[in-house]
Amino acid sequence: MNLKIAEDLKQKCLSDAALSSISDKVLLVSSKQLSKVLGKKNDNSLRSARSNKTGFKYYTDKSGNIYYNLIEVFKELGVKL
Repeated sequence: MNLKIAEDLKQKCLSDAALSSISDKVLLVSSKQLSKVLGKKNDNSLRSARSNKTGFKYYTDKSGNIYYNLIEVFKELGVKL
């Protein structure tokens, strides 16, 4: 492999320390998983909140699947970890 290419790739990759710091801030869960954590029977209330542009901040992937950052949700609810 060309050393220049290897050096460029190394500069663009995340270090283990950087990845570890990200994992302390991000824990993605699906809508169904979050509803179980919150003690809901199903995720209908989360879906309703999304359609009304209220509720927790959510993220979507390219396929349209919905994910919530559990750490952000807990902070918004005032739950200390």
